[in-house]
Amino acid sequence: MWHIKNLPFYIDLVFCLILLPAMITLLPIERWLVNNSTFVYLLVSWLYLIYILNRRLTMPFLFADKRKFWIAILLILLTIAGTYLITRYQMEVPMHRMRKPKFIQHIPKIRLQQQAVWFLYVVVTTFSMAVGLLTELYHQIMQRQAVEFEKKKAELALYKAQINPHFLFNNLNTLYAMVVTGSPQAEDAFTQFISLMKYMYTHNTKDKIPIRTETEYIRQYIELQKYRMPKDFHIHFSYEHDETEQLGIAPMILITFVENVFKHGVSSHQPGDAYICIQAQNGELLFTTRNPLLNHSPINESKGIGIENCRKRLELLYPHRYDLRIEKKEGLFHVTLRINLNT
Repeated sequence: MWHIKNLPFYIDLVFCLILLPAMITLLPIERWLVNNSTFVYLLVSWLYLIYILNRRLTMPFLFADKRKFWIAILLILLTIAGTYLITRYQMEVPMHRMRKPKFIQHIPKIRLQQQAVWFLYVVVTTFSMAVGLLTELYHQIMQRQAVEFEKKKAELALYKAQINPHFLFNNLNTLYAMVVTGSPQAEDAFTQFISLMKYMYTHNTKDKIPIRTETEYIRQYIELQKYRMPKDFHIHFSYEHDETEQLGIAPMILITFVENVFKHGVSSHQPGDAYICIQAQNGELLFTTRNPLLNHSPINESKGIGIENCRKRLELLYPHRYDLRIEKKEGLFHVTLRINLNT
């Protein structure tokens, strides 16, 4: 990206130090320097001035507001007028004594000076405007990307802010039930809750964290939720991995689906089993959950606020790199999420 950003500058150097001097040497510059050095210095300075003027002012103004647009048009007209005045410069050496360059042998001698000046003016103007156009297009693309990036950051911040109240409500509800029932495990549960809170405020603001860290957070969350589960309901959690677990993942991107397992799949009076599986292998994360579909579960559970929130985060963070499938079949609620972690 750094090289692309500085490409116009490199093109400027090549044109000013190589291409333009090479074109000037096609003219009878030696004779002009001997007998008309003032004209040569004036012409060369004027050409460099036109190039810089077009690159730094004319082209940027053409893409600016209406007032600057007309200023750019005025600058173009002024360069044309200045070039015309230079063509009226009277050469001191008769034209028949000058050697004609090959590319203008067909031009009458009396018009040699004027045609050479206009030719160089057109080349310099065309090249400088082309480079200026590409530069301005690049700047506009970068500005649009910057605006889109800031918009996505704002959206992600909003989605993260929506996670915290949901997380706190679910866990405080569990702790409250333990305190009311006088559970002897309430103290341990509070310790685990504090650990989860520490994780949330330490990692929730980060862009990515290691998969193993996120998995450990989910494991602790599951252990905390087990305190309010009936003894005949079982949560089966598994984690398989290779070196992929060292890759990063957006924090708290999976917890929504884990929360739904406990919120809609665990009954306080019915036995059952729920499964949560995480696989981090071959540069890909595979996350699956399967839990009973209880009668009190909402019909549109797959389109709840939490899941929609998660969908939007996935779309912003992993566009075209994730696949989320939510299905209800045979009395079970299935979630399958695949994320390609290779960037």
